[in-house]
Amino acid sequence: MNDVLPNYFSINNALERAESDYSAAEAHGIACGMLAIKQTTEPAQWLKQVVQGDVNNLYVQEANAELSKLFTVTRQQMNGADLDFELLMPDDAALPERVDAMQEWCQGFGLGLAVAGVKDMKKLPTDSREWAEDVVRIGSANDLDLDDAEESEEALAEIIEYLRVGVLMMNEEMQPMQTPTQIH
Repeated sequence: MNDVLPNYFSINNALERAESDYSAAEAHGIACGMLAIKQTTEPAQWLKQVVQGDVNNLYVQEANAELSKLFTVTRQQMNGADLDFELLMPDDAALPERVDAMQEWCQGFGLGLAVAGVKDMKKLPTDSREWAEDVVRIGSANDLDLDDAEESEEALAEIIEYLRVGVLMMNEEMQPMQTPTQIH
């Protein structure tokens, strides 16, 4: 099965046509937050949160179809042995747009945790709690200094990697492997 995320702009355009309140990055963040807490989350639970239009509307149907693919690939990546999980980001956009998308992803992740039932972060395991608190802070940060383009590019790459690895860590901490790996 295909384990490559759909194109950011295709997802974003589908969400806009369906008149969703969320960007592609936010929607992906919500999915990641929900899945990190509960891998058995059904795509319909997430779709109901992200797309709230008339199910007979063709744009809503298109968005739901595109988003269902995104959800499936996201779950596969989060649980894959090769740790190839990625954040859905507009890779070929200008730096300010990528920073905005990263912050939107963080905001979506926080919302995803809440939708999944996390009412008090203090009840999360320590590593997951500290990381999730960082995600919330990143998502709510005011304007970030982007004056030095090279330093900003490096900082953004580091933050995205921190988020990527943190999702995998939290997913593992919240849903450890059910059966031990057997070594022959």
